[in-house]
Amino acid sequence: MEAFVESGSYKRLKELEKEGRTLRDRVRGCLSSGESRRYEIGSHLVAKFIPKKIYQYDYPGLNEYLYNLGLLQKLTILTSRNLNKDQKLLDLFEPYHLTPEYYVKPSFNRAGQELIKGERTPEVHVTLHDAAIRISQNRSQLKAVKAEYEKLKDELAQSNQLSVNKNVTYKYGSLSLRRKPLRYRIMHRTIQRIIHALIEFGKPSFDGIDHYLYKGIIKKSEFEAFRTLKDVRLDFVILDLDDEAKMQNYFHRKWTNHLLFLNE
Repeated sequence: MEAFVESGSYKRLKELEKEGRTLRDRVRGCLSSGESRRYEIGSHLVAKFIPKKIYQYDYPGLNEYLYNLGLLQKLTILTSRNLNKDQKLLDLFEPYHLTPEYYVKPSFNRAGQELIKGERTPEVHVTLHDAAIRISQNRSQLKAVKAEYEKLKDELAQSNQLSVNKNVTYKYGSLSLRRKPLRYRIMHRTIQRIIHALIEFGKPSFDGIDHYLYKGIIKKSEFEAFRTLKDVRLDFVILDLDDEAKMQNYFHRKWTNHLLFLNE
């Protein structure tokens, strides 16, 4: 990590991330007054305004409904974060957690802060065409430096010193090995205390719910009773045209498979 910081790579990573956000905001500002939701902006990029429905869910009610269908344990996603630091519940679910996953978190001392401090990003006043060119360049450069950084963090997470001590210091600060929230998987019949906790704290996989909606096991009208539409948010994304095509093909295949199932 010391070499990564001294080489300017960490500073470059943060500058590229900030530049990418600034350019994205510039493109959105250029297009926000238009009437279309999709714009090909050049450099093999497409900008899209995508409406996203925001729901409020009655999770305990939905989970109880899934339990009555025999789907609760199959579809429930539960992590230690859901259990709100309740030690009794954490102990109850301890035997059911999947393999723990870890990540490395860097912290910087005064010398490190000075070394990674980026220049103030000026406002971007460029044409839509020039912004697209710069976004394409930014993404290419960011992808390379991110890959280098992620590889470094993976190597650090596997190091004996960090895995044993969980925290090590170096010239520009410290590195901590943090555990991600534990994920639990309970596939078999179990005690009622666990079932009650799954109903109260669990959240279902909505991809899984879609699957059982397609199969007709979950009724759409019954599912809708457990959610309330609160807002429709307009998200803004910039995609490579090839990535957009892959997404469209994925959703087309998903819908085609649904129709084929219904016609069986």
